[in-house]
Amino acid sequence: MNNTKEPKNRRTKLVAILTSVLVLWFFGSWNFALSQDTVIHSTAADPAARIKKSGTILEFTGRELRLRSALGTEETIPGPRVIEIQTKWTKTHEAGLTARSEGRLDDAIAALRQAKRDETRPWAVRQIMADLVGCCLEAGRVDSGGDEFLAILASDPATRHLDVIPMAWRGAAIGAPAESRAGVWLAARKMPAAALLGASWLLATRRTEATAVLEEITKSNDPRLAGLATIQCWRTKLVTATMDDIRRWQAQLEKMPPEIQAAGWYILGDCLSRLEQPEGASLAYLKIPVLFREQRAMAADALLAAGKQLEKMSQAVEAANLYRELIRDYPQLSATREAAGRLEKLGVAAQ
Repeated sequence: MNNTKEPKNRRTKLVAILTSVLVLWFFGSWNFALSQDTVIHSTAADPAARIKKSGTILEFTGRELRLRSALGTEETIPGPRVIEIQTKWTKTHEAGLTARSEGRLDDAIAALRQAKRDETRPWAVRQIMADLVGCCLEAGRVDSGGDEFLAILASDPATRHLDVIPMAWRGAAIGAPAESRAGVWLAARKMPAAALLGASWLLATRRTEATAVLEEITKSNDPRLAGLATIQCWRTKLVTATMDDIRRWQAQLEKMPPEIQAAGWYILGDCLSRLEQPEGASLAYLKIPVLFREQRAMAADALLAAGKQLEKMSQAVEAANLYRELIRDYPQLSATREAAGRLEKLGVAAQ
């Protein structure tokens, strides 16, 4: 009897073990699928192509993205060809982005700083840092935003986050801590990106020194830094620029890498406004909130500036629409408060 039962018991145990293995495999595969990253990219042969791949992003810099598939193979995708990534973010990161969208900038900065500590993926940490740069700039903390951006650059010199560089786009007063920090950046001549940031914020108060630094950086071998310095140099010629200058600058701007163009369009808008070209000015300003939404502080200023140009053309309804967009999408910024005042003068509701 015992000999008859023993094979049956072994078969029962074997079935149980196999069932457990299958269950573990199924749920392990299911969990892996849920935790996978998705990368959408173009190809060298077809820039309009949209190729979707899944796996684990091992690293993502300005130069390349490294992806490991479920089978363990690794693939390298050139950074400029990456169009979109989809991944799982930490709760603190998501909380920071929500607070930022609602205009709770102090809460956003605190949450994003915690998210930096919570995140373990280096490329994802840099994304959080990029979000922090924007938050700091919106909160008027130019010094913190600049330091955060330079830390991104130190981690990835070819950074894909140049679209959030916290540079000045118009003359604006900055607090004593920011002015002091900008002076330190300006003096860092061996770090062109830092010197560029410092020069942009000190162009009004230390014009000669800042201009000399900018002109030096326009000769940089890095086309992105050279382009950013060139754009800043246009600010020094704002009051003397002619339509010929503007046409020449626009041709230059359109050839620059897209991620550095935002401030250039704002400056062209200012030039056209000074020359009483409200239609051209409004179109230049509106490129920023449409094409460069990562530059939220600049986009808010641009919506306000475009609205004023539309008012000059007696297009009150269209101006009011821009002011409403500004109030809805960029709460708690100084431009938002001015937009609310202009809506009131136009005699229309904010909603």
